[in-house]
Amino acid sequence: MKVAAYLRVSTDEQVESGHSLLEQRERLKAYAKVMGWDKPTFYIDDGYSAGSLKRPQLQKLIKDIESRKVNILMTTKLDRLSRNLLDLLQVIKFMETHDCNYVSATESFDTSTAAGRMVLHLLGVFAEFERGRTSERVKDNMTSLARNTNMALSGPCFGFDIIDKQYVLNKKEAKYGLKMVEMTEAGHGTRSIAQWLNSMNVKTKRGKQWDSTAVRRLLRTETICGTRIMNKRKKANGKTVMRPKEEWIIKENNHEGFISPERFKNLQNILDSRKINKQHENETYLLTGILKCGYCGGTMKGSSARVSRGDKKYEYYRYICSSYVKGSGCKHHAAHREDIENAVITQIESVTNSSDKELQLKVVASNENEDVVELKRALESLDKQMMRQIEAYGKGLIEEEDLERSNKYVKEQRQLLRNQLDSLEQINTPQALKEKAKTLLPDIKSLDRKKAKTTIAQLIDSLVLTDGELDIVWRI
Repeated sequence: MKVAAYLRVSTDEQVESGHSLLEQRERLKAYAKVMGWDKPTFYIDDGYSAGSLKRPQLQKLIKDIESRKVNILMTTKLDRLSRNLLDLLQVIKFMETHDCNYVSATESFDTSTAAGRMVLHLLGVFAEFERGRTSERVKDNMTSLARNTNMALSGPCFGFDIIDKQYVLNKKEAKYGLKMVEMTEAGHGTRSIAQWLNSMNVKTKRGKQWDSTAVRRLLRTETICGTRIMNKRKKANGKTVMRPKEEWIIKENNHEGFISPERFKNLQNILDSRKINKQHENETYLLTGILKCGYCGGTMKGSSARVSRGDKKYEYYRYICSSYVKGSGCKHHAAHREDIENAVITQIESVTNSSDKELQLKVVASNENEDVVELKRALESLDKQMMRQIEAYGKGLIEEEDLERSNKYVKEQRQLLRNQLDSLEQINTPQALKEKAKTLLPDIKSLDRKKAKTTIAQLIDSLVLTDGELDIVWRI
């Protein structure tokens, strides 16, 4: 009989409840001896919560069960294995599939019997209930702290330390953080910034080397501008996903940042403009990522060729349909780099010189439009809130004066949101485009091609090339 004993403690449990590893070990050794089983092989996870199955020794144990190296798995209690009912039932089903029974020494049952399986399910329900209650208490406490204090409620990012439960600038790291922002604004991509940091022997907060993802994550973190955000993400089906923005708990001016909130917003616009441009690091071609083929909709990628004529060698650059290159069916469709880039810059110059009436624009959804969406969601939420109050009054759950007070609050908030919505929806699109083009044109015409490439992506969402004709969709 191949017997395995799984032991687990979290730090809090060991201190508060006395569920020490030594106590569990002795109890399981005695149980195996009484049952006449072989001496168990111990799998020990020290300092791991039962909320997840991602524990090193548990994963090793699962692999051994799969390899038929274990016939019986013992724990002192059910919650040593898991407090999540779904996880627990999945593990038990997995063990049954691989001829392994589960035994709890304290609850005195095993899954080789129908009664044992029934008790297991019942105990699992209560274990998950207790975990849910604990999670709710922790969440309520964290929400209260987030709304009413300036406390640091998560680990510090690069550029900050935690002193007396407050985020405090780490001046040495903040200096490099500010340089990362300046490099981004100057047109450098996240990969080249990471390379520079590594060349300076600067490590991440965890003491590791920088890569493009780590740089981008820091530049996207509101902490760097003094804003603390809680409740931004949640776990769903084992994955971390973003919550709706209205559920975020945002505390502005929570601490001193190394850039201002306005500069942070501009930084996000720059990073957003690069999402579409996967070849941003290559400044040889200004339009990669935004130039599309008008026949198949595929991207037009940069391509160079060398030609020899007698003793002289020539190199020329062009944009060519990527679908044609891959042999996916599109026809040969190319344009010389200088011709099309100069045509785009000429179009941008014409925007700065045209009157509002002369401008015929195609525009993409912008940050202002995203704000409009958020405001409309907030209005819908207020309407739902009012309906819930009316339903509660109809059921006798609240008094009439409570309903009137709530109705007054909702009306005030609705008017405030509608005023904001009106101000955003009344933006003069041609005028906004002209002002933006005038501001960005010097950088677009700069000799620094990397800066020019980044700036063009801030102004233009996409270019469609068909028979030498360019169709431009602008960013406002």
